Amino acid sequence: MIFYKNLKKHRKTAEKNITFSIFGNGVISNQDDLVSKPNECKECYNLVVSDGALKTGLGIKDYEVPENEQMENMHTFDFSEVNITEIRGIDLFRYKNILLDKLYYNLNIIDQNDKIWICLPIDSLDGIPTAKTDMVLTGLLATYPYRVTDFDCILYFLPDGMVTASTYNVIKYDNVPPIISCVVHYDKFFGITNTNRNELVYQSNLNITQWSNEDNSYIEFLDERGVFTKLVTFNDYVYLFREFGITRISEYSNQDEFSFTHLYTSSSRIFENSICVCGDKIFFMARDGLYSFNGSSVTKICENYDKYFREFDNLNCCSCCLNGKYYLATKCNFDDGKTIGCEASTSGYKNNVLIEVDTETEDVNILRGIDIKKIIPVDVSVYSKVVAIFNNDYCNHIGEVTTNEGKIFANNSPKIWKSFTTDLNYQGQDKRVKEVVITSHYPCTIQIISDEESKTYEIDGSEKEQRIPVSVVGKNFQFVFETNQDKCHISKPMIVFDVIS
Repeated sequence: MIFYKNLKKHRKTAEKNITFSIFGNGVISNQDDLVSKPNECKECYNLVVSDGALKTGLGIKDYEVPENEQMENMHTFDFSEVNITEIRGIDLFRYKNILLDKLYYNLNIIDQNDKIWICLPIDSLDGIPTAKTDMVLTGLLATYPYRVTDFDCILYFLPDGMVTASTYNVIKYDNVPPIISCVVHYDKFFGITNTNRNELVYQSNLNITQWSNEDNSYIEFLDERGVFTKLVTFNDYVYLFREFGITRISEYSNQDEFSFTHLYTSSSRIFENSICVCGDKIFFMARDGLYSFNGSSVTKICENYDKYFREFDNLNCCSCCLNGKYYLATKCNFDDGKTIGCEASTSGYKNNVLIEVDTETEDVNILRGIDIKKIIPVDVSVYSKVVAIFNNDYCNHIGEVTTNEGKIFANNSPKIWKSFTTDLNYQGQDKRVKEVVITSHYPCTIQIISDEESKTYEIDGSEKEQRIPVSVVGKNFQFVFETNQDKCHISKPMIVFDVIS
């Protein structure tokens, strides 16, 4: 018998692996495909990288309050009992009972008829709001906590005057100008009016209920920094934010003499509702991204997220700060062809994300799919929460931000981590991804997209390491971890592949 030599050539393979051990360092949105590292993130929302694992991110649920200071009998608010169909405004009102020498708290909300109601952050009334007044706050411009004589109150500025709301009464004053932003600094009240946005009004009569045009003084200047938008007291100065800049106001010993230092001129419009004092910094958003300000200089932060903000007039954004975190509700463009949560609304949306920024590390956590109207910190004697009201579907809810529940009210939020398109560090060579090694405590999917094919693999939840056989060929690959579960915990994924030479 004669045996013939097999002359067919076989391509050699070499097994390699890539470990997504820490999922990169957050989103690298400004980087091009193929120059990134295989484990770097192109897009991530409704998830957070924590301790080297991909975990459940932010969520929203109905705001819960306790019956008493022992945090017993937590319950939500029922607005149907009093026929509140829309919540248009919310403010935390803190006041001191002088006789008892104790602080108390109310949440003042404004309903669809522009009337004030009271919700108690520590509530023994089973979540039923109480009417504050029949007075209508039509065209509300701004709110500000204040003290009139011996009583704490909230000032509500309107186009035709001002309303003071204290524990004891609600009073309208017609002679106060239409103020859109104000601060009190030592013995002066500073304000920006809606009638002249290039003019700063101030007066030394701190009893604003006795506003007199004869007592007013004005500061006006026109330059490339644009109109006045917001006043902030910070580091013992008053800072005037403008459309395209920041000006510091310093008072001399003579009570009517000031100096003005123009500290910053921006090339992009600054959105006034994003401006928020967070400890020793002020955070804000401009059209081209996020910034921090320390009282003398401005620093751009979180630059890898810039592409999400560009080209939007985010005038409807809102912000607050609590426990070392800056929260910004705004509109972002993910440009991924998906519609998440509020983005599917037929009536449109004003905001579609909530962004949490750690003020020290600048780590970012993104919740996508919720249209927030206003967000405030509720920091009372026994708890602190970030509380929000909403546009569209949830306009009759008060919500609170959660950190590990993975839902927007009753709905699980879609969670995605997406890599760049990568050549796995073997440029121009054919490869075959053949196995995924992963520990995922909850069910999820991994989609592997190459320049030749795309396949999706289901992964069961288990605290043990799993080895998932796959088969995807190509030169360049993208990996997408995704889940619609309420929880996520993925750690130490490894991509095993052959390089075919």
